[in-house]
Amino acid sequence: MRLHHYIAVLVVTVFVGINAFLFSNYFFFNEIRLVTQRGDTYDLKVELAKTFRQKQKGLMYRKRLEVGRGMLFVYDKPALPSFWMKNMRFPLDMIFIGEDLIIRHIAEKIPPCLEDKICPTYSSSEPVQYILEVPGGYSDLFKIHEGDYLELIDPI
Repeated sequence: MRLHHYIAVLVVTVFVGINAFLFSNYFFFNEIRLVTQRGDTYDLKVELAKTFRQKQKGLMYRKRLEVGRGMLFVYDKPALPSFWMKNMRFPLDMIFIGEDLIIRHIAEKIPPCLEDKICPTYSSSEPVQYILEVPGGYSDLFKIHEGDYLELIDPI
């Protein structure tokens, strides 16, 4: 009887663990590199947002985002996603990147949206497969422009 109890506990534990992993809000970190047309490179450590829940939560409620860090939203195929700054506490640059890893559009220094008003949305005018969020002013500071590109150091 005791063995059956341990097996049941083990099965439940494995089931709960698998579900927690598959449907979690937890982010995984990857290394990426932004490469400018001038040949300058900037390495970043990014959290990947691949699941619906991860994309929905994004960087909301964070107190800050350090230079050299970011969040990379990954889509299975090119799309026209739109983003807003609800529940954000600091400005961001949103870098919209095509499936060919070339930067298509940059929305710079987007301010947080106050909770008591309707928040504007931000998107690219053409389909993209990746959106990189970095601290507000990053693109200007490091002279990142449309036409620059992303290298994936770690596989996504």
